[in-house]
Amino acid sequence: MSHVPERPHEFVCENCHLIYAGTVVRSDENEHHYESPTECAACGSTAFVELDAYPHTR
Repeated sequence: MSHVPERPHEFVCENCHLIYAGTVVRSDENEHHYESPTECAACGSTAFVELDAYPHTR
């Protein structure tokens, strides 16, 4: 059976609506999760929401 790559979590800048792929962060147990960027490269905002929750935030 072939391997299907995991899709990264995506985050939306709440100010300019750009979409970013989350950064993979590994724990000591070799598990991982995704974190949003610290700052939007386009507008400088620090407010992000996961793409799945984006339409429901307003």
